[in-house]
Amino acid sequence: YGAHVIYSDDHGKTWRLGGAIRPDMNEAQVVELFDGKGSLLINMRSYAGRNLRAQAISTDSGLNWSSPRDATQLVDSVCQGSIIRHASGVILFSNPASATRRVNLTVRASSDHGETWHTVTILAPGPSAYSCLVCLSETEAGCLFERGRENVDERISFARFTVPQTFSG
Repeated sequence: YGAHVIYSDDHGKTWRLGGAIRPDMNEAQVVELFDGKGSLLINMRSYAGRNLRAQAISTDSGLNWSSPRDATQLVDSVCQGSIIRHASGVILFSNPASATRRVNLTVRASSDHGETWHTVTILAPGPSAYSCLVCLSETEAGCLFERGRENVDERISFARFTVPQTFSG
């Protein structure tokens, strides 16, 4: 298992392999941070056995990555997650927020480059799995996700939600 990026500097005419992050990582997604330097944050499904997402930072367009570290506030049952840079100036992340089962699809937000995360909304408290976030406006986002009553793959749902501009606690 390993996570890596494939990137293009010429609008998709050619593609190159960036840096790899090993071991025990896959299903990664990348966002550009709001740091004014073009730094990238990669968020990964981790098989390290700690039931947490892992993250790393690149300051050279994904050619090299910092050592992966546990995102201690992002509990994960080893499932895909979605991360986007939202127009409001925060990073949004969604996943089934449980250490043991694919349940409790939760959206969180970070205003400090993924260091801390605040719960925005719980979209499905029951069985849920893969998700995909989208920016709808400067104040709203959406999420397409798997959910069900008994199993995670009974149906696909879409939810809109307001993105908070400030966080407490």
